[in-house]
Amino acid sequence: MLKGKDKKEKVDVKKIRKILIQMKEDFEKGETTSGDIPVTNHEENSFADANDLATHDTDITNEMNVKKIKDAQYEEITEALERIETDDFGVCDECGADIGSKRLEVYPTTTLCINCKEELEKIQKAKNMMANATKTE
Repeated sequence: MLKGKDKKEKVDVKKIRKILIQMKEDFEKGETTSGDIPVTNHEENSFADANDLATHDTDITNEMNVKKIKDAQYEEITEALERIETDDFGVCDECGADIGSKRLEVYPTTTLCINCKEELEKIQKAKNMMANATKTE
């Protein structure tokens, strides 16, 4: 099922597909979509003071951020399953090389080989350092 350049490692796609399906089912069993957020209006609540209101707002923001992360993870799982079906699974989006079976077993939703991921992280780290240096000036 892999179309990468070097097929040194045999990826057990059936095993990884099973893992991804289980992950997807776990998400679907739980309340993982952003539509499940129990946001309440301020008018419905009586707050003792401004601190209670601020805490309430922070709690809602945190819940929404967690839901966004979970929604993104769910989308990554769905996309990985689609890549399996279209025979694009296990191929690095950046360089076209095989991702590697061990990496795919640990991170079945990954789209980058370890080399491209490390390069991306170096670039992101450099950007963060530049942004932080600009802020302190």
